[in-house]
Amino acid sequence: MSRAHLTPRAPTGLQWIQPFVDVGVLNAVDLGFAQLVHQNLADRSIRPADQRMVVLAAALAARAPQRGHVAVDLAQVAATAAVDSPPLRSQSGDIPGLTVADLPWPDPTKWVKTLQTQLDKGRLDGIVRGPQAPLGLGLPVELMVYDRGLLYLERYYSYEFSVKKALSDLAGSQTLPASLSTAAARDTLDELFEDSGPQRAAAEHAISHRLTVIAGGPGTGKTYTLTRVLAALLSADPQPRIGLAAPTGKAASRMKDAIGEATDELDSGLAETLRGVEASTIHRMLGWNDGIRFRHNRSNPLPFDVVVIDEVSMVSLPLMGRLVEAIGPSTRVILVGDPYQLASVEAGAVLGDITGSTGRVAQSVRTLTDARRFTTDSGIAVMAEAIRHGDADRVVEVLDSPAFADVERLDPDQTHELLNSTIASGVEAMHAALDGDAKKALALGSATKFLCATRRGDNGRDEWQKRIETGVRSLVDNYHFRGRWYVGRPIIATSNDYVLRLFNGDTGVVVKSANGRMVVFPDADNSEPLNPAQIGEFDTWWAMTIHKSQGSEFPHAVVALPEPGSPILTRELLYTGVTRAKNQVTVIATEAAVREAVSTRIRRASGLARMLS
Repeated sequence: MSRAHLTPRAPTGLQWIQPFVDVGVLNAVDLGFAQLVHQNLADRSIRPADQRMVVLAAALAARAPQRGHVAVDLAQVAATAAVDSPPLRSQSGDIPGLTVADLPWPDPTKWVKTLQTQLDKGRLDGIVRGPQAPLGLGLPVELMVYDRGLLYLERYYSYEFSVKKALSDLAGSQTLPASLSTAAARDTLDELFEDSGPQRAAAEHAISHRLTVIAGGPGTGKTYTLTRVLAALLSADPQPRIGLAAPTGKAASRMKDAIGEATDELDSGLAETLRGVEASTIHRMLGWNDGIRFRHNRSNPLPFDVVVIDEVSMVSLPLMGRLVEAIGPSTRVILVGDPYQLASVEAGAVLGDITGSTGRVAQSVRTLTDARRFTTDSGIAVMAEAIRHGDADRVVEVLDSPAFADVERLDPDQTHELLNSTIASGVEAMHAALDGDAKKALALGSATKFLCATRRGDNGRDEWQKRIETGVRSLVDNYHFRGRWYVGRPIIATSNDYVLRLFNGDTGVVVKSANGRMVVFPDADNSEPLNPAQIGEFDTWWAMTIHKSQGSEFPHAVVALPEPGSPILTRELLYTGVTRAKNQVTVIATEAAVREAVSTRIRRASGLARMLS
């Protein structure tokens, strides 16, 4: 089938919207929603030009969550709209000459005014409601909600509203477990902190409030602070019920390991107790029932005195909505994360919205800035800070300076030596898998990990995956490479499987065992050997996208960027890739690509920060 036949066609009466489809701004699903709205607007005394603005806004609102936005921002969408792929050929075989900038976008001011006017006149009843209208019980009456320039699908506005209400209630509540002695907890903090710096201030807030947000970049002491908070709570109440969770199994495992490492200076009893607290995915904590509902919700809250969520930047708005709904009336909530890295793959930028707000919830945010993990000559720390501040000159200087041994930049044609060393680690991982040691195989395969901005292209994930796999194959007995499930193949889950308890981002490897070739996910909720036939949606994991790398950490992170001009080349993307590194960073990119990434901010359309302010 040719690509021409894959181009969706606008239905009768909506041919004017076809350019938005040809360029890639809208897809078939969005067209279907646009047609539904178009049909519902019939006989409503709306001028054709105004009706087109409503229909286009509706199609873009349907598209927004697929692009990570909670809503469509009518004033900004023309400048921020992204496409899935290069323009497809039309049925005539021609490639449309239009780009996103060339599309017939409505004037933003007029667009916003038109939506508000039609709403005020009641001409959008049953289709769009305003923010002050009561939330419907059961199925919504309206398809969308319009609020000061933002047009939402109704369920996403409901998610945003529920998160705002729950966080505001938590921030304003002083209801804590009756057994907790805040004075005793403070006494423990006096013993655990040498000074009264920002880490101590964050800990102080956490023991005396129901909501605390500990924000900061890598190495700023987030886990150090959190561990001491938990130790102080344990000292005041020897049997608090603590729930630790993160968005992925990998992030949950890292969280548990990091807390274990941070207990070295604690009393042996407290340290042993903290090391024994299990960490899980958020989905597992909430208790996924039947693929539709969670076991814990408003009527059956989580059975914890303290709920800690790590890597909150990865948590989507819908998942955060489910989480806060399940918080009990006296449960303390501690959210931990880095607001400067990429937001969740799904819709929303919850942590960024919280830290960017100015209301009651903002008073619960404690931001840590002093790097504890890195030494003063750490290029990783210096570069991450320069990226965060948008200082492209400093980023390039650090990358090219011999004074910083832990960072470097390579042009795409200078990677031969790096590739060979990565292949050598892959061969060692293969031998560990042949010995049945999945944990060792994954550790060796993760020693140097290629993190790519894009899936395709010369510097994309698919190309690096092929190079590494081909190199390993050339150095290992070909017998072991037979079949799809060859021994040593590293894989990553690309969707949630609630039956197997495998979640998007969990990593595993094919190992040799007495029962034949099995797949083991050492750090997942389910670490039992699985038959390959049981595995659902997955991908090979010799390399990965930067988006997928969130929540992970690698000894050597190799960040591969596309050429300038790519819409995915942003500051947040580069920052996220660089901060996945523990010891070493290599950036494969031209200087121009690095400069463009540092200079380009990503902006997700969301109203949560405004609601919280």
